[in-house]
Amino acid sequence: MTDAERAELAREIALAVSGAESGHTCACGVPADSAPEVTLANGLARALDLSLPRPDVTQPEAERFLAAARRARFRSVCVQPRWAALAVRRLAGARSRVASYVGYPHGATLTPAKCAEAELLLRLGVHELWMVADIGALRAGDLDAAFIDIRAVAQVAECRQARLNVILEVPLLSKRQGVEACVVTKLAGAAAAASATGIFAQPTEPRHIELMRQTLGDDLDVVGSGGIETVSAAQSLLAAGASRVESSRALDFPGVSPA
Repeated sequence: MTDAERAELAREIALAVSGAESGHTCACGVPADSAPEVTLANGLARALDLSLPRPDVTQPEAERFLAAARRARFRSVCVQPRWAALAVRRLAGARSRVASYVGYPHGATLTPAKCAEAELLLRLGVHELWMVADIGALRAGDLDAAFIDIRAVAQVAECRQARLNVILEVPLLSKRQGVEACVVTKLAGAAAAASATGIFAQPTEPRHIELMRQTLGDDLDVVGSGGIETVSAAQSLLAAGASRVESSRALDFPGVSPA
């Protein structure tokens, strides 16, 4: 990270922390507790990212999952790298974009390995990357390391005109760490910040989304992710300011999948 980048990061964090201390609002500036409910009729189905994060999936299971996902027409469908090429083939011509994970699930992978994984996935035809940030660096306040990690993968994505979504594990972070994580993600060149992987006990709550949206404003998409198992949970995160919601259970949401 250059001195100029470090100075910009410090300025952005100072402004974001000051804003976070003054109260929570959703994206439209309306207090989150009065934001309108988002229903299937007015846009929930179009705001869903479907995921298949399980490591024990067999090929027949992956085939059935992708067939159902194609019929349901989610915004994107995210699979483990093992199934990326299959997803690209099965969802060719579909409305849903194909996505896959980088550094999943812990984010502790070395940065060059994350870049290599990202490059391989994009060569396979994946449209979006879901990268897990260096959570340890964020918790330790090592923002240089966190920035370098995200920026390196963002540059790979930029070269291939792909979208990078960064998973931050906000439920594991303090309020200030959450602000810092969002600012680092924005300045490093990501397209979206996602709240969590869902592998830890702490679930994503509306307050986490409120903090992320207040910090990022309209600069980046905010994705509610990690353990979202019901329509009501998805609605609560969208009402708190999430642009989209990622869920491995989205096929089970009433009204989403065709009969």
